[in-house]
Amino acid sequence: MARLLLLTAGTEGDVRPFVNLAARLVARGHEVGLAAPAGDAEMVAESGAQHLKLAIDFRDMARQGQTHGAGLPGLIDRLGRTHTLTGAGTLTRVADALFETTARGRSFRPDAIIAHPKYTGAADLAQTLQVPWAQVALLPCIAPTAVVPNAALFARDMGPWANRASYCLTPLLARPLAGRTDRWRAESLGLPPRRKAPPPAARLVLNAFSAALLPRIDDWGPEVATTGFWRAEDDAAADAGLPIEAAAFATRATARRRPLIHIGFGSMSGVDGNGVARSLARAIERADVAALVTTGWGGIAGRALDRLAGDRVLVLDRMPHARVFPHVDLVVHHGGVGTLASGLMAGRAAVICPWGADQPFWAARAVEGGYGLKGPGLRQLAAGGLGTGDRLGRTIRRALRHGPLTDTARRIGRRLRAEDGAHAAMLAIEDMLRSR
Repeated sequence: MARLLLLTAGTEGDVRPFVNLAARLVARGHEVGLAAPAGDAEMVAESGAQHLKLAIDFRDMARQGQTHGAGLPGLIDRLGRTHTLTGAGTLTRVADALFETTARGRSFRPDAIIAHPKYTGAADLAQTLQVPWAQVALLPCIAPTAVVPNAALFARDMGPWANRASYCLTPLLARPLAGRTDRWRAESLGLPPRRKAPPPAARLVLNAFSAALLPRIDDWGPEVATTGFWRAEDDAAADAGLPIEAAAFATRATARRRPLIHIGFGSMSGVDGNGVARSLARAIERADVAALVTTGWGGIAGRALDRLAGDRVLVLDRMPHARVFPHVDLVVHHGGVGTLASGLMAGRAAVICPWGADQPFWAARAVEGGYGLKGPGLRQLAAGGLGTGDRLGRTIRRALRHGPLTDTARRIGRRLRAEDGAHAAMLAIEDMLRSR
């Protein structure tokens, strides 16, 4: 058995897959170190891995709106602000914390490293330790293909040449940190600058998503493993059912002949939650539905929504997807791929209100694949206009009345449930170790 260092950072959508993989690796007999935000200590403890704590509060960053727009404009914005990348800059603070945590991984003495793309120093650590490393892609953004564009930057097919070329843009995100990276290499790892001693390329790219959500891709080589989603082996939440209060609310909705939907935007925040609440209240009224609403990281002002929508809503802080999605008729969300997959595994179609990053890509895929509709974006909802609420209400009604959406969602969900992505990733990692 091997000593494996897993590196992740970000929201729950970034951390939970690594926790699930760590649990599988520990159960297999491997010794696992898992670098993750300090605030996720309880989640990491569930896996049995040793926690290397990252001193960055991504929830607080999101709450303060320290984020960028979606797609190429967001990339240009980040690259164009190099004058702010000083000691006090957000990007620099995050980079320094990631570098520090990566360097601490050296003391774990790993036989291999499995890293989220945020850890731009993973290759440098592998170079120091002379061990193989794998890069994890939670969306198509690392391994180039002509079939779909870089999902972190573009939503729609741009043609084979442009699709493939778009993956060259991902490394540009770290370009403003080149000098800082070289200083860290010298001070923490004893390495010369990258231009003199380039770090090794990843031996393996682990696509931690399902091919079922994409067109067929034949131009990824053997170094790319598309495993399926990294789910927990035993999800107790799936068998728990709705909490008592939510179950009573669902019963009342049925008695009033109102379809029951779920609305939640996960870790999305940094927008006017009161404006979102106004738009949602209007949409719920116009669609004539009952809604279980989870407020997540604050993208929805729960008290305001409760006041505006009355007995049509039940507002909760959070609830595992596996407990609620099987009991609703439709899922309205931000388009995070983990939430999308959870809805599909429950056989539920989606209305997606994207906020940024890869969410417009998955919204486009849901529409093209026939298992979802695109609603107003989260920023539009935050503006709080009645017209935006009306438009979302009409989209919800259309999704509920369009049976083929749910039929397609159920078909894809059966395929997703048949996959065991965490197990497939574990086997790919073990193959990488054997071929050292």
